[in-house]
Amino acid sequence: MLTPRAELDVQLPPRPFLPPLQPLAPQVAYSPTSAISPAFNVGLTSAGVGLFVSAIKNSLETHNKGAMGVFTRTGWIVGYFATAGFVFSYVDHTVANIRESSTDGVAGAAGGCAAGFVSGIRTGSIPKAMGMCAFLGAAIGTYDLAGGQLGWEKGSKNRDEREKDRLEFFKKRSMVQEE
Repeated sequence: MLTPRAELDVQLPPRPFLPPLQPLAPQVAYSPTSAISPAFNVGLTSAGVGLFVSAIKNSLETHNKGAMGVFTRTGWIVGYFATAGFVFSYVDHTVANIRESSTDGVAGAAGGCAAGFVSGIRTGSIPKAMGMCAFLGAAIGTYDLAGGQLGWEKGSKNRDEREKDRLEFFKKRSMVQEE
């Protein structure tokens, strides 16, 4: 679907960074989900990541605590990661349930803001907490609003559809030879 430009002699492909004029797919009714179950799963996963980070930090520091230093010296990282992950997921799902939409970026922005606030409040500074809230909320909200993909993911299209889109993006050889 190429859009003609009056002042140009070529057909330019549509710009993917602009929102489409009509919805790409029919709107499916939103079905609410529990906020606790996914938040608990994300919290446990985040705790595992925190344990990994704590182990690396423990191994890079010099001390006489041995392997128990993962829990005694740098163990706060495990709880910190678990809390941030749990809070993000819980707020994200709760806001999505209230708004009955998880695709508009607001739920992700609220979850990011909550996780950022938890990250900033650990330092004991409300201004840092508010700054982290604004930063993470904007970053995650933008990511969700952009479709939740960074660009290198395959997405929901199969290989044939992606190849067709790729071929439609470039000029055809016959068009180039005529010019």
